[in-house]
Amino acid sequence: MGRPMGGQAIRLWRKALAGLAGLAALGVAAGFLGALHPVGDSFSVFRPVFAGLALASGLALRPRGPRLAVMVALTLLLGWHGWQGLRPDWQGASRLTLYQKNLYFQNDARDSLLADLRARSADIVTLQEVSNANAALLEALRADYPHQLYCPLSPNLGEVVLSRHPFVPDTSECSRRDALAIVQVAAPAGPVWIISVHLGWPWPRGQAAQVTRALPHLSSVSGPAVVAGDFNAVAWSYTVARIASATQTRRVGRQLATLRLPVTGIPIGIDHVLSTGPGRVRTLPLLGSDHAGLWAELDPWATE
Repeated sequence: MGRPMGGQAIRLWRKALAGLAGLAALGVAAGFLGALHPVGDSFSVFRPVFAGLALASGLALRPRGPRLAVMVALTLLLGWHGWQGLRPDWQGASRLTLYQKNLYFQNDARDSLLADLRARSADIVTLQEVSNANAALLEALRADYPHQLYCPLSPNLGEVVLSRHPFVPDTSECSRRDALAIVQVAAPAGPVWIISVHLGWPWPRGQAAQVTRALPHLSSVSGPAVVAGDFNAVAWSYTVARIASATQTRRVGRQLATLRLPVTGIPIGIDHVLSTGPGRVRTLPLLGSDHAGLWAELDPWATE
C-alpha cells in the first residue's frame, strides 16, 4: 500500500508544481501587456517575482523540449532584470544635478530633510506630496532656491520644482488634475525643461487615464528636458514608456528600489528620472518619507 500512495503523492506534487509554473508564467506574460490594457502594468510590478517562481517550479520538473525553452527564456529575463540593477553607471561629466523626492504628506523629519537638501546643494529639486503640513519647507529653502513653482493639487498633494537658476518667462504650467509641474529653467548650459510628476497607482486605479490626460502637456515640451517624480510604475512599464515617448526622453541610471510594498515588504523602483541626455542616479535616505530620494547627475543637452 505504501508504494502506490507514494507514487500518487509524487504525481500530485508534480501537478502542483506544473500549476504553479503555469500560473507564474501567465503572470510574466501579463506583465508585457500594458499597451493592451492597464492591468498589464499592474502585473509588470511583479514580473521578476513571477519569473523567479515560474523558473524555480519549472526546473523542479526537469523540463525538456518546449518547457526547457521557456525555462531558458525565463532565465534570460531574470538575467536582464539583474543587469539593469548592476550595469555600470554613465561616466560622463554632468552639467545639471537634481534632487528628486516624494516628501510624504505627513513627513515629520523636516529638519533632517532641510539639512540634506542644503548640504547636497542640487541645481534643481523636484518634490511630490508637498502638503499643507510640509509646505513650510519651501519658504525655508527660499534663499537657496529663489525660483519656485508650486502646484498644489489638494491639502495633501502638490508638485514642486525648485531651481537655483531663473525660470524662462511664461513657461510655468501647473496641470493640477494630472499632478504635473512644468517649467523651463535658464541653466548655465542652456534652457532645459523640468517636469515634476506624481502619478496615481496603476489598474484598478486611474494611472492610465491620468497619463492619457497628461500627454498633451508633456508633448508640448521640446528640446532638452528632465522628467522626475513618483511614477507609481516600474521602469519597464508601459506608463514610463509613454511618458518617455511624449517628452523624447529616456530613463537614466540603474533600476533602484525606492519603496517597499505594504504588507509584503517587496522592494520596488517607482521613482524615476528621465532625460533627453545621459545621466546617473543613486538613492538617498528616506528622511521621514516612505520613498527613498534620488540624486541625479545629468547632461540633458548631450546626445548619446
